Amino acid sequence: MIKFIICEDNDHVRKFNEKIISKITMPYDFNYVLCSFDKYNKDLKTLIHTPSDIKIYILDLELPNKSGIDIAREIRKVDWDSVIIILTSHDELEMKLLKEKLLILDFISKFENYEKRLSDTINMVIEKLNVKRIISFKSNKELHHLKVDNILYVLRDNSTEKTKIVTNDNEYFVRDSLLNIVKKLDSRFYQTHRACYVNLDKIKTVDFKNNTIYFINDKSTDYLSRNYKKGLREEL
Repeated sequence: MIKFIICEDNDHVRKFNEKIISKITMPYDFNYVLCSFDKYNKDLKTLIHTPSDIKIYILDLELPNKSGIDIAREIRKVDWDSVIIILTSHDELEMKLLKEKLLILDFISKFENYEKRLSDTINMVIEKLNVKRIISFKSNKELHHLKVDNILYVLRDNSTEKTKIVTNDNEYFVRDSLLNIVKKLDSRFYQTHRACYVNLDKIKTVDFKNNTIYFINDKSTDYLSRNYKKGLREEL
């Protein structure tokens, strides 16, 4: 369980942060709780002092009764494992705040690529936690939620003009472009053909002479073109 804890006195920014977190967590397979506060209070204090699996704090630097740094100090008195992100309107304070030695993961300006920076930082944390990513799509008018771990390869199927997603025990045909599907995957997927990406973790062996990739469950694909052979050798 991951707890996202926001402390922000600006209603608009706080709700915007909540939307960012909801959007980021959609492609992942994990349970989370979102706790929002407009200032430091008794409930936030209790949350800080209550052990939890994983906490990610997003703290505004300037708050009405206790600054984000003051809250960070209180967190570090009892917890050196949680992630702390500070939101600030004063970039010039970053070096000064670093000297506090509170292991702040990031200082994010509210006026410079705010949404992207916060999204990138939270995504990085989730990836480091090795949370399982999922992909959602419609196939045969049914909505599917599939763990990326289970995918062997994806390819553009010219006979159906759909993208084919192949897993250990099933195949799905999706009316979406290969590029859009690949964008939802991760760095394990390597392009072996202009119309195919394979999961490197699922490859058992490769017959480079006959252009055939064999996967751990004995499924295979011959979508291996000359232009990608050298790169695949290096990846393996």
